[in-house]
This record gives sequence, C-alpha cells and structure tokens, in this order.
Amino acid sequence: MQLNEKFVKKFYASESCHDYFPDIVRWITSAPVLLLEVGGKEAIALVKQQIIGKYPDGLRGQYAENHIKNVAHASDSVISATRELRLVKSFFERGNCMGQARFEGKMIFALTGMSECGKSTVGRYLDLKGIKRLKIVRLFEQVRDKLSPGEKLGDFIQQEEAKDPYTLWNAFVDELLSTIKFLGTDMASIESLYGGGLGPYLIQKLGDHFCIIYIDIPLELRLSRQMERENLNSIEEARTLLLPRDEVKTLSGIPKLKEIACEVIDNSSTFEDLYQNIDAIIKKYKK
Repeated sequence: MQLNEKFVKKFYASESCHDYFPDIVRWITSAPVLLLEVGGKEAIALVKQQIIGKYPDGLRGQYAENHIKNVAHASDSVISATRELRLVKSFFERGNCMGQARFEGKMIFALTGMSECGKSTVGRYLDLKGIKRLKIVRLFEQVRDKLSPGEKLGDFIQQEEAKDPYTLWNAFVDELLSTIKFLGTDMASIESLYGGGLGPYLIQKLGDHFCIIYIDIPLELRLSRQMERENLNSIEEARTLLLPRDEVKTLSGIPKLKEIACEVIDNSSTFEDLYQNIDAIIKKYKK
C-alpha cells in the first residue's frame, strides 16, 4: 500500500528532531510498501538483526543505497513493536475485510502431492461432486496471455516471480475468481499446486475460503501404480520414470506443502476409502 505523509510522520515521530527526517518521509512515501506482521519466538530480534540488518546477507546489506534508502524497517523492541502494530492495525483489518468480501460464499481446494499420488483421481471425484476441476497451468496461461502473450509459460512464471511475485499471484487470484464466476460455481479445485510461495500466499489471501489438500502415498506404492498404469515390466523401469519427476517436485518445495496443508489424505488404500475421505472434506468445508 501507499503510505501518506501524515501517517509516516506519525510512525517515525521519534526521528522528527533530526535533520534527515524530511528525507525519511520523502523516501517512505515515494512508492508502495509491503506491511508484514511477524510473530513467533524471538521474532523482534530475528527480523531486525538477521533478516533486516545483518550484513552482508540481510536485506539492507544486499539492497540499501544509504542509511535513508535502507529498503526495510523493523521494530527494535517490544515497546516499538506494540506501538507500530497499533498504528497499522486498521490497515490489516481493512485489507482483510476487502479481501474476504471477494470470496464470500466461495471455497477453493488446491490439490498437491508427489508424482502418481492420485491428484487427478481426487480432482475428477470432486468434479463429479459439483466442485469444478481447474488446472493451475491453464489459469496461469490465461494470466500470461493477458500480461505477456506468446511467452513460454515456464519462463513467464519464473521471471514474474523473481521480479514481483505478489503482482503475479494477485493476477492469478483475479483469474481464478473470474473463471469460477464464468462457470457459475462457488466451489472449485485447482490442480496441481506447486511449491514455493504461492501456497502460503493463497492461504493468507483467501483465508477460510481456501484449503490445501495434500495427497500422501508411500513411494513403493506409487512405483507399483506407475508400473500398472504404464504397463511396465519392472519396478526399476518405474523408478527411472518416477524418481526424476519426484526430484523436480522436491526441489520446487512440494513436500513442504504437506506441513501447511489443511488436509492430508492417505491414498494407500482403496478407492472407496479415498472417496470417503474426500466426502468428509467436502462436508467439512462446504459453505
């Protein structure tokens, strides 16, 4: 968001006696800022020293131009953190209210997991239950076609996430909402959610209207199912096909999504058990 001069002067009131104070105000109001509320054990010390201030690896060490244009601010004590959080509280509340209104009555499931875990099976079953099955690749293609038509999709996503991930992810959310409105539905699944920052961002953005479903299954069983599906002659053939794909997914951060998933489905049993688990999830989250 863009902070105005009045707010910045209030926020940095303790610096107002210094000659450089007008420079601070001009700098902070010169472009939009990202406001973050960070909590956890020793949060103040960790954010201030290790992330913001630690040289040469912190944000300031890498990107600061000088002591005014120092890229990032962080509270330096419990007292200042309490004061600053009180000042920005209305911004967070307003943002949450505005965001939640867009998703009122809607429910989005994001399917993820390792190769051959059963994401497509879950997506098809959800579709049979009236929860529209959307492909994340297709949604990003639609975003790409609007922002950079003709560019290779993988290159487009990589470049945009490196440059400004929030703009790309907001465009993805807009496309998602536009698509489900066009389909005349309030519930949909997106398949397959990749690792990295998108998943956590969607959790923060959509709140209770978003659920990551991680489909879990042991490697040996995935290899066995790969053999059956591809009509292979040995487990080793299945390993040759499956493990390189697993390596790519691991590097992209797919296993870490299990840690933040709202639901983890064990898909090592029968289709009947799988469908019962999905039915229970639908019932739990249906708006």
